[in-house]
Amino acid sequence: MSFIHTMLVVLAVSAVAIADIFLKKTQALGSMGKALTSPWMLGAIALYLFQIFFFTYLFMSGAKLSYIGVMQTALYAVIVLLGGILFFGESFTPLQIVGMVLALTGAVILNL
Repeated sequence: MSFIHTMLVVLAVSAVAIADIFLKKTQALGSMGKALTSPWMLGAIALYLFQIFFFTYLFMSGAKLSYIGVMQTALYAVIVLLGGILFFGESFTPLQIVGMVLALTGAVILNL
């Protein structure tokens, strides 16, 4: 996979992970009605559309589903774990750290 394709995977996965963080931010609004009309929800929708566009482009250009799936899972885990720590006061467990290292290592090995 080319460098550009790899960067598009990173952008697409980042978009969906950040969109999920935005959705978590809507929890503080207290009701589904307020959540659906909040700027966080609008941002999440825009990011989901962004990632759909880039994943579609990647698959249309011949990217392998197995590579995309592994990269998506590994990067998504890292981004949402960091988002949980930075924005919601969550913490890592040693097992989560080991899991992140293994997932990222697996993604690199599968791309060789």
